[in-house]
Amino acid sequence: MRRLFVLALALAAFCGFAFAQQNVRVSGTQIDELVDLPTEMRLGLFLDLGDGARELGSVRMVGGTFSITTEGMVPEERDLRALNSGAFPLAFMIGNEFVVGREGVRFATAWLQPYHDISGSGRYDSLFDAIFFRAPPELTDPFGYFNLVYVTDDVQLRSTPANFDLRRGWNLVVARLQDGGLAYSVQTSVEDVVMYSYGTNLTFEELERRIRQPADD
Repeated sequence: MRRLFVLALALAAFCGFAFAQQNVRVSGTQIDELVDLPTEMRLGLFLDLGDGARELGSVRMVGGTFSITTEGMVPEERDLRALNSGAFPLAFMIGNEFVVGREGVRFATAWLQPYHDISGSGRYDSLFDAIFFRAPPELTDPFGYFNLVYVTDDVQLRSTPANFDLRRGWNLVVARLQDGGLAYSVQTSVEDVVMYSYGTNLTFEELERRIRQPADD
């Protein structure tokens, strides 16, 4: 009986490991070029739906710094697309042709978006909260970009510059400048992210006035 109990515990632990979803963490700083950041700033993880987006979760920023993990953030079945051989931007604006190592895998991508939580709800509210215009988040040491990719199963993407081994769950696909070219990797965390933003909901007239203001004084 004791042996059967130990085997049952081992089987349960194995199953828990087998179905575990990999999570990633992104940490860094937001710098706004035009305005002082409000204290009620949040950074949301937004799922790319093609014709829109939905926030999967968010964290409160502290003095313009953030550290967000994907734990507990899972796309819905309806939001997943078939991962077929072809191309999509594995790291921002860097599209690679690749061959998928197995069939039946589905995927989703997501991005990070800072916003002013005016409603105080702890989640993005399109009626009240203000999204900050931002440039793509940058990696600084060395310079590069990254993308957040979710896959339903372990899979390898084979391409000319590199092979990408993606684990079930979330993956950070990273491209950094190195030795005059791009060096790719798949990681579970990055800590040297800088996100530049440019205020919220500015009209072209307001933007021009702010840019010209120092010269007019």
